[in-house]
Amino acid sequence: MSTNQKSLGYGRDIFREDHEAFRSTVRNFFQKEIEPYVRQWEDDGFYPAELFRKAGKLGLLCVGIPEEYGGGGGDILHHMVLHEEHGYSPAGASLEAGLQTDSSAYVILDAGTEEQKRNWLPKMAAGEEIMELALSEPSAGSDAKGIKTRAKRDGSDYVINGSKMWVSNGPVLTQLLVVAKCKSDDGEDGLAIFIVPAGARGVTVSRKTELLLRGCGGVSEAFFDDVRIPAENVLGGSTRGGLGAAMSTITVGRMAAASRFLAASELALSLTVDYTKERSAFQKRIFDFQLTQSKLATMKTEIAAGRAFVDSCLARAASGTLSNDESAMAKLFVSEVEGRVMDESLQLHGAMGFSDENPISKMYAFARVHRIFLGTSEILRLSIARGM
Repeated sequence: MSTNQKSLGYGRDIFREDHEAFRSTVRNFFQKEIEPYVRQWEDDGFYPAELFRKAGKLGLLCVGIPEEYGGGGGDILHHMVLHEEHGYSPAGASLEAGLQTDSSAYVILDAGTEEQKRNWLPKMAAGEEIMELALSEPSAGSDAKGIKTRAKRDGSDYVINGSKMWVSNGPVLTQLLVVAKCKSDDGEDGLAIFIVPAGARGVTVSRKTELLLRGCGGVSEAFFDDVRIPAENVLGGSTRGGLGAAMSTITVGRMAAASRFLAASELALSLTVDYTKERSAFQKRIFDFQLTQSKLATMKTEIAAGRAFVDSCLARAASGTLSNDESAMAKLFVSEVEGRVMDESLQLHGAMGFSDENPISKMYAFARVHRIFLGTSEILRLSIARGM
């Protein structure tokens, strides 16, 4: 790792000393506990669940959750640092979702009953429970109201039938937050969230779905066949407001995504600059060709523009004044910048960029999906336009 890569992320005005110290802890964890083993995990098919317990012991999980619920007691910027460090690590793309289960924790924090918070959040912070939101279906992605999975009341239980896809960390998760249609007490159809053990009778979680990116992380499908869940597992104790609860963290989620995408772009640029200075063609460094410099300058400029906007959004997120439109714009802009940066980075690496041995190849593949999840670029543009 070059001196420039070691300094990535540090020295920005929005972060305090405790944020910088947390960044160092996370970065050391990636360098010692993840990067040396990622190739073996790719061969194995998935990283081990033990990784979460190791991270939990160091206080890396649920760092923004209050201490009274077992979290780290930090703020939203600690949460963003964890996401950035996924992006700054050469192994980050292979991990895919990786340690980023905090979105589920925030859903429980925002919408769960007091008993649910005290039961689940400490276990998630310790890495003992790995919980993911199960929202998307074959016919319902951006249009969450098209969900077909249904929960029906049966005595003191609910019986769930349906299926989900794109469930992060499928092979290692222990609990699912399942969004399902359900009739409320007044007979109206609504959406509710159910805490469903991955090992419950009638639950089948598939093997990792084969994707364009072949890393050590991934997603799975989940199937529910007459899965019986006690009423106490209804998130918040109510069968109303499930979609609102699921979407309650979307603003923070999009900022976390933008932070990770931008960090990965910075890493890609640094790796590409190093490579073009080391590689020669026609008795000249690749870096010294005018066209190469033009491409690198454009990449640096777009990243700098993204950094200025993202950091201003993070400052507003820390003060509680960030709007949905701003987070949508950040995710939209940065994901598209990342796509261009990864494309040019791979191009400037030549055939070596296409090699599985080079982190740029996985970073390139992972970047492509970033214009799709958490709102496609098209959906985000429509959302932003509606606010004009």
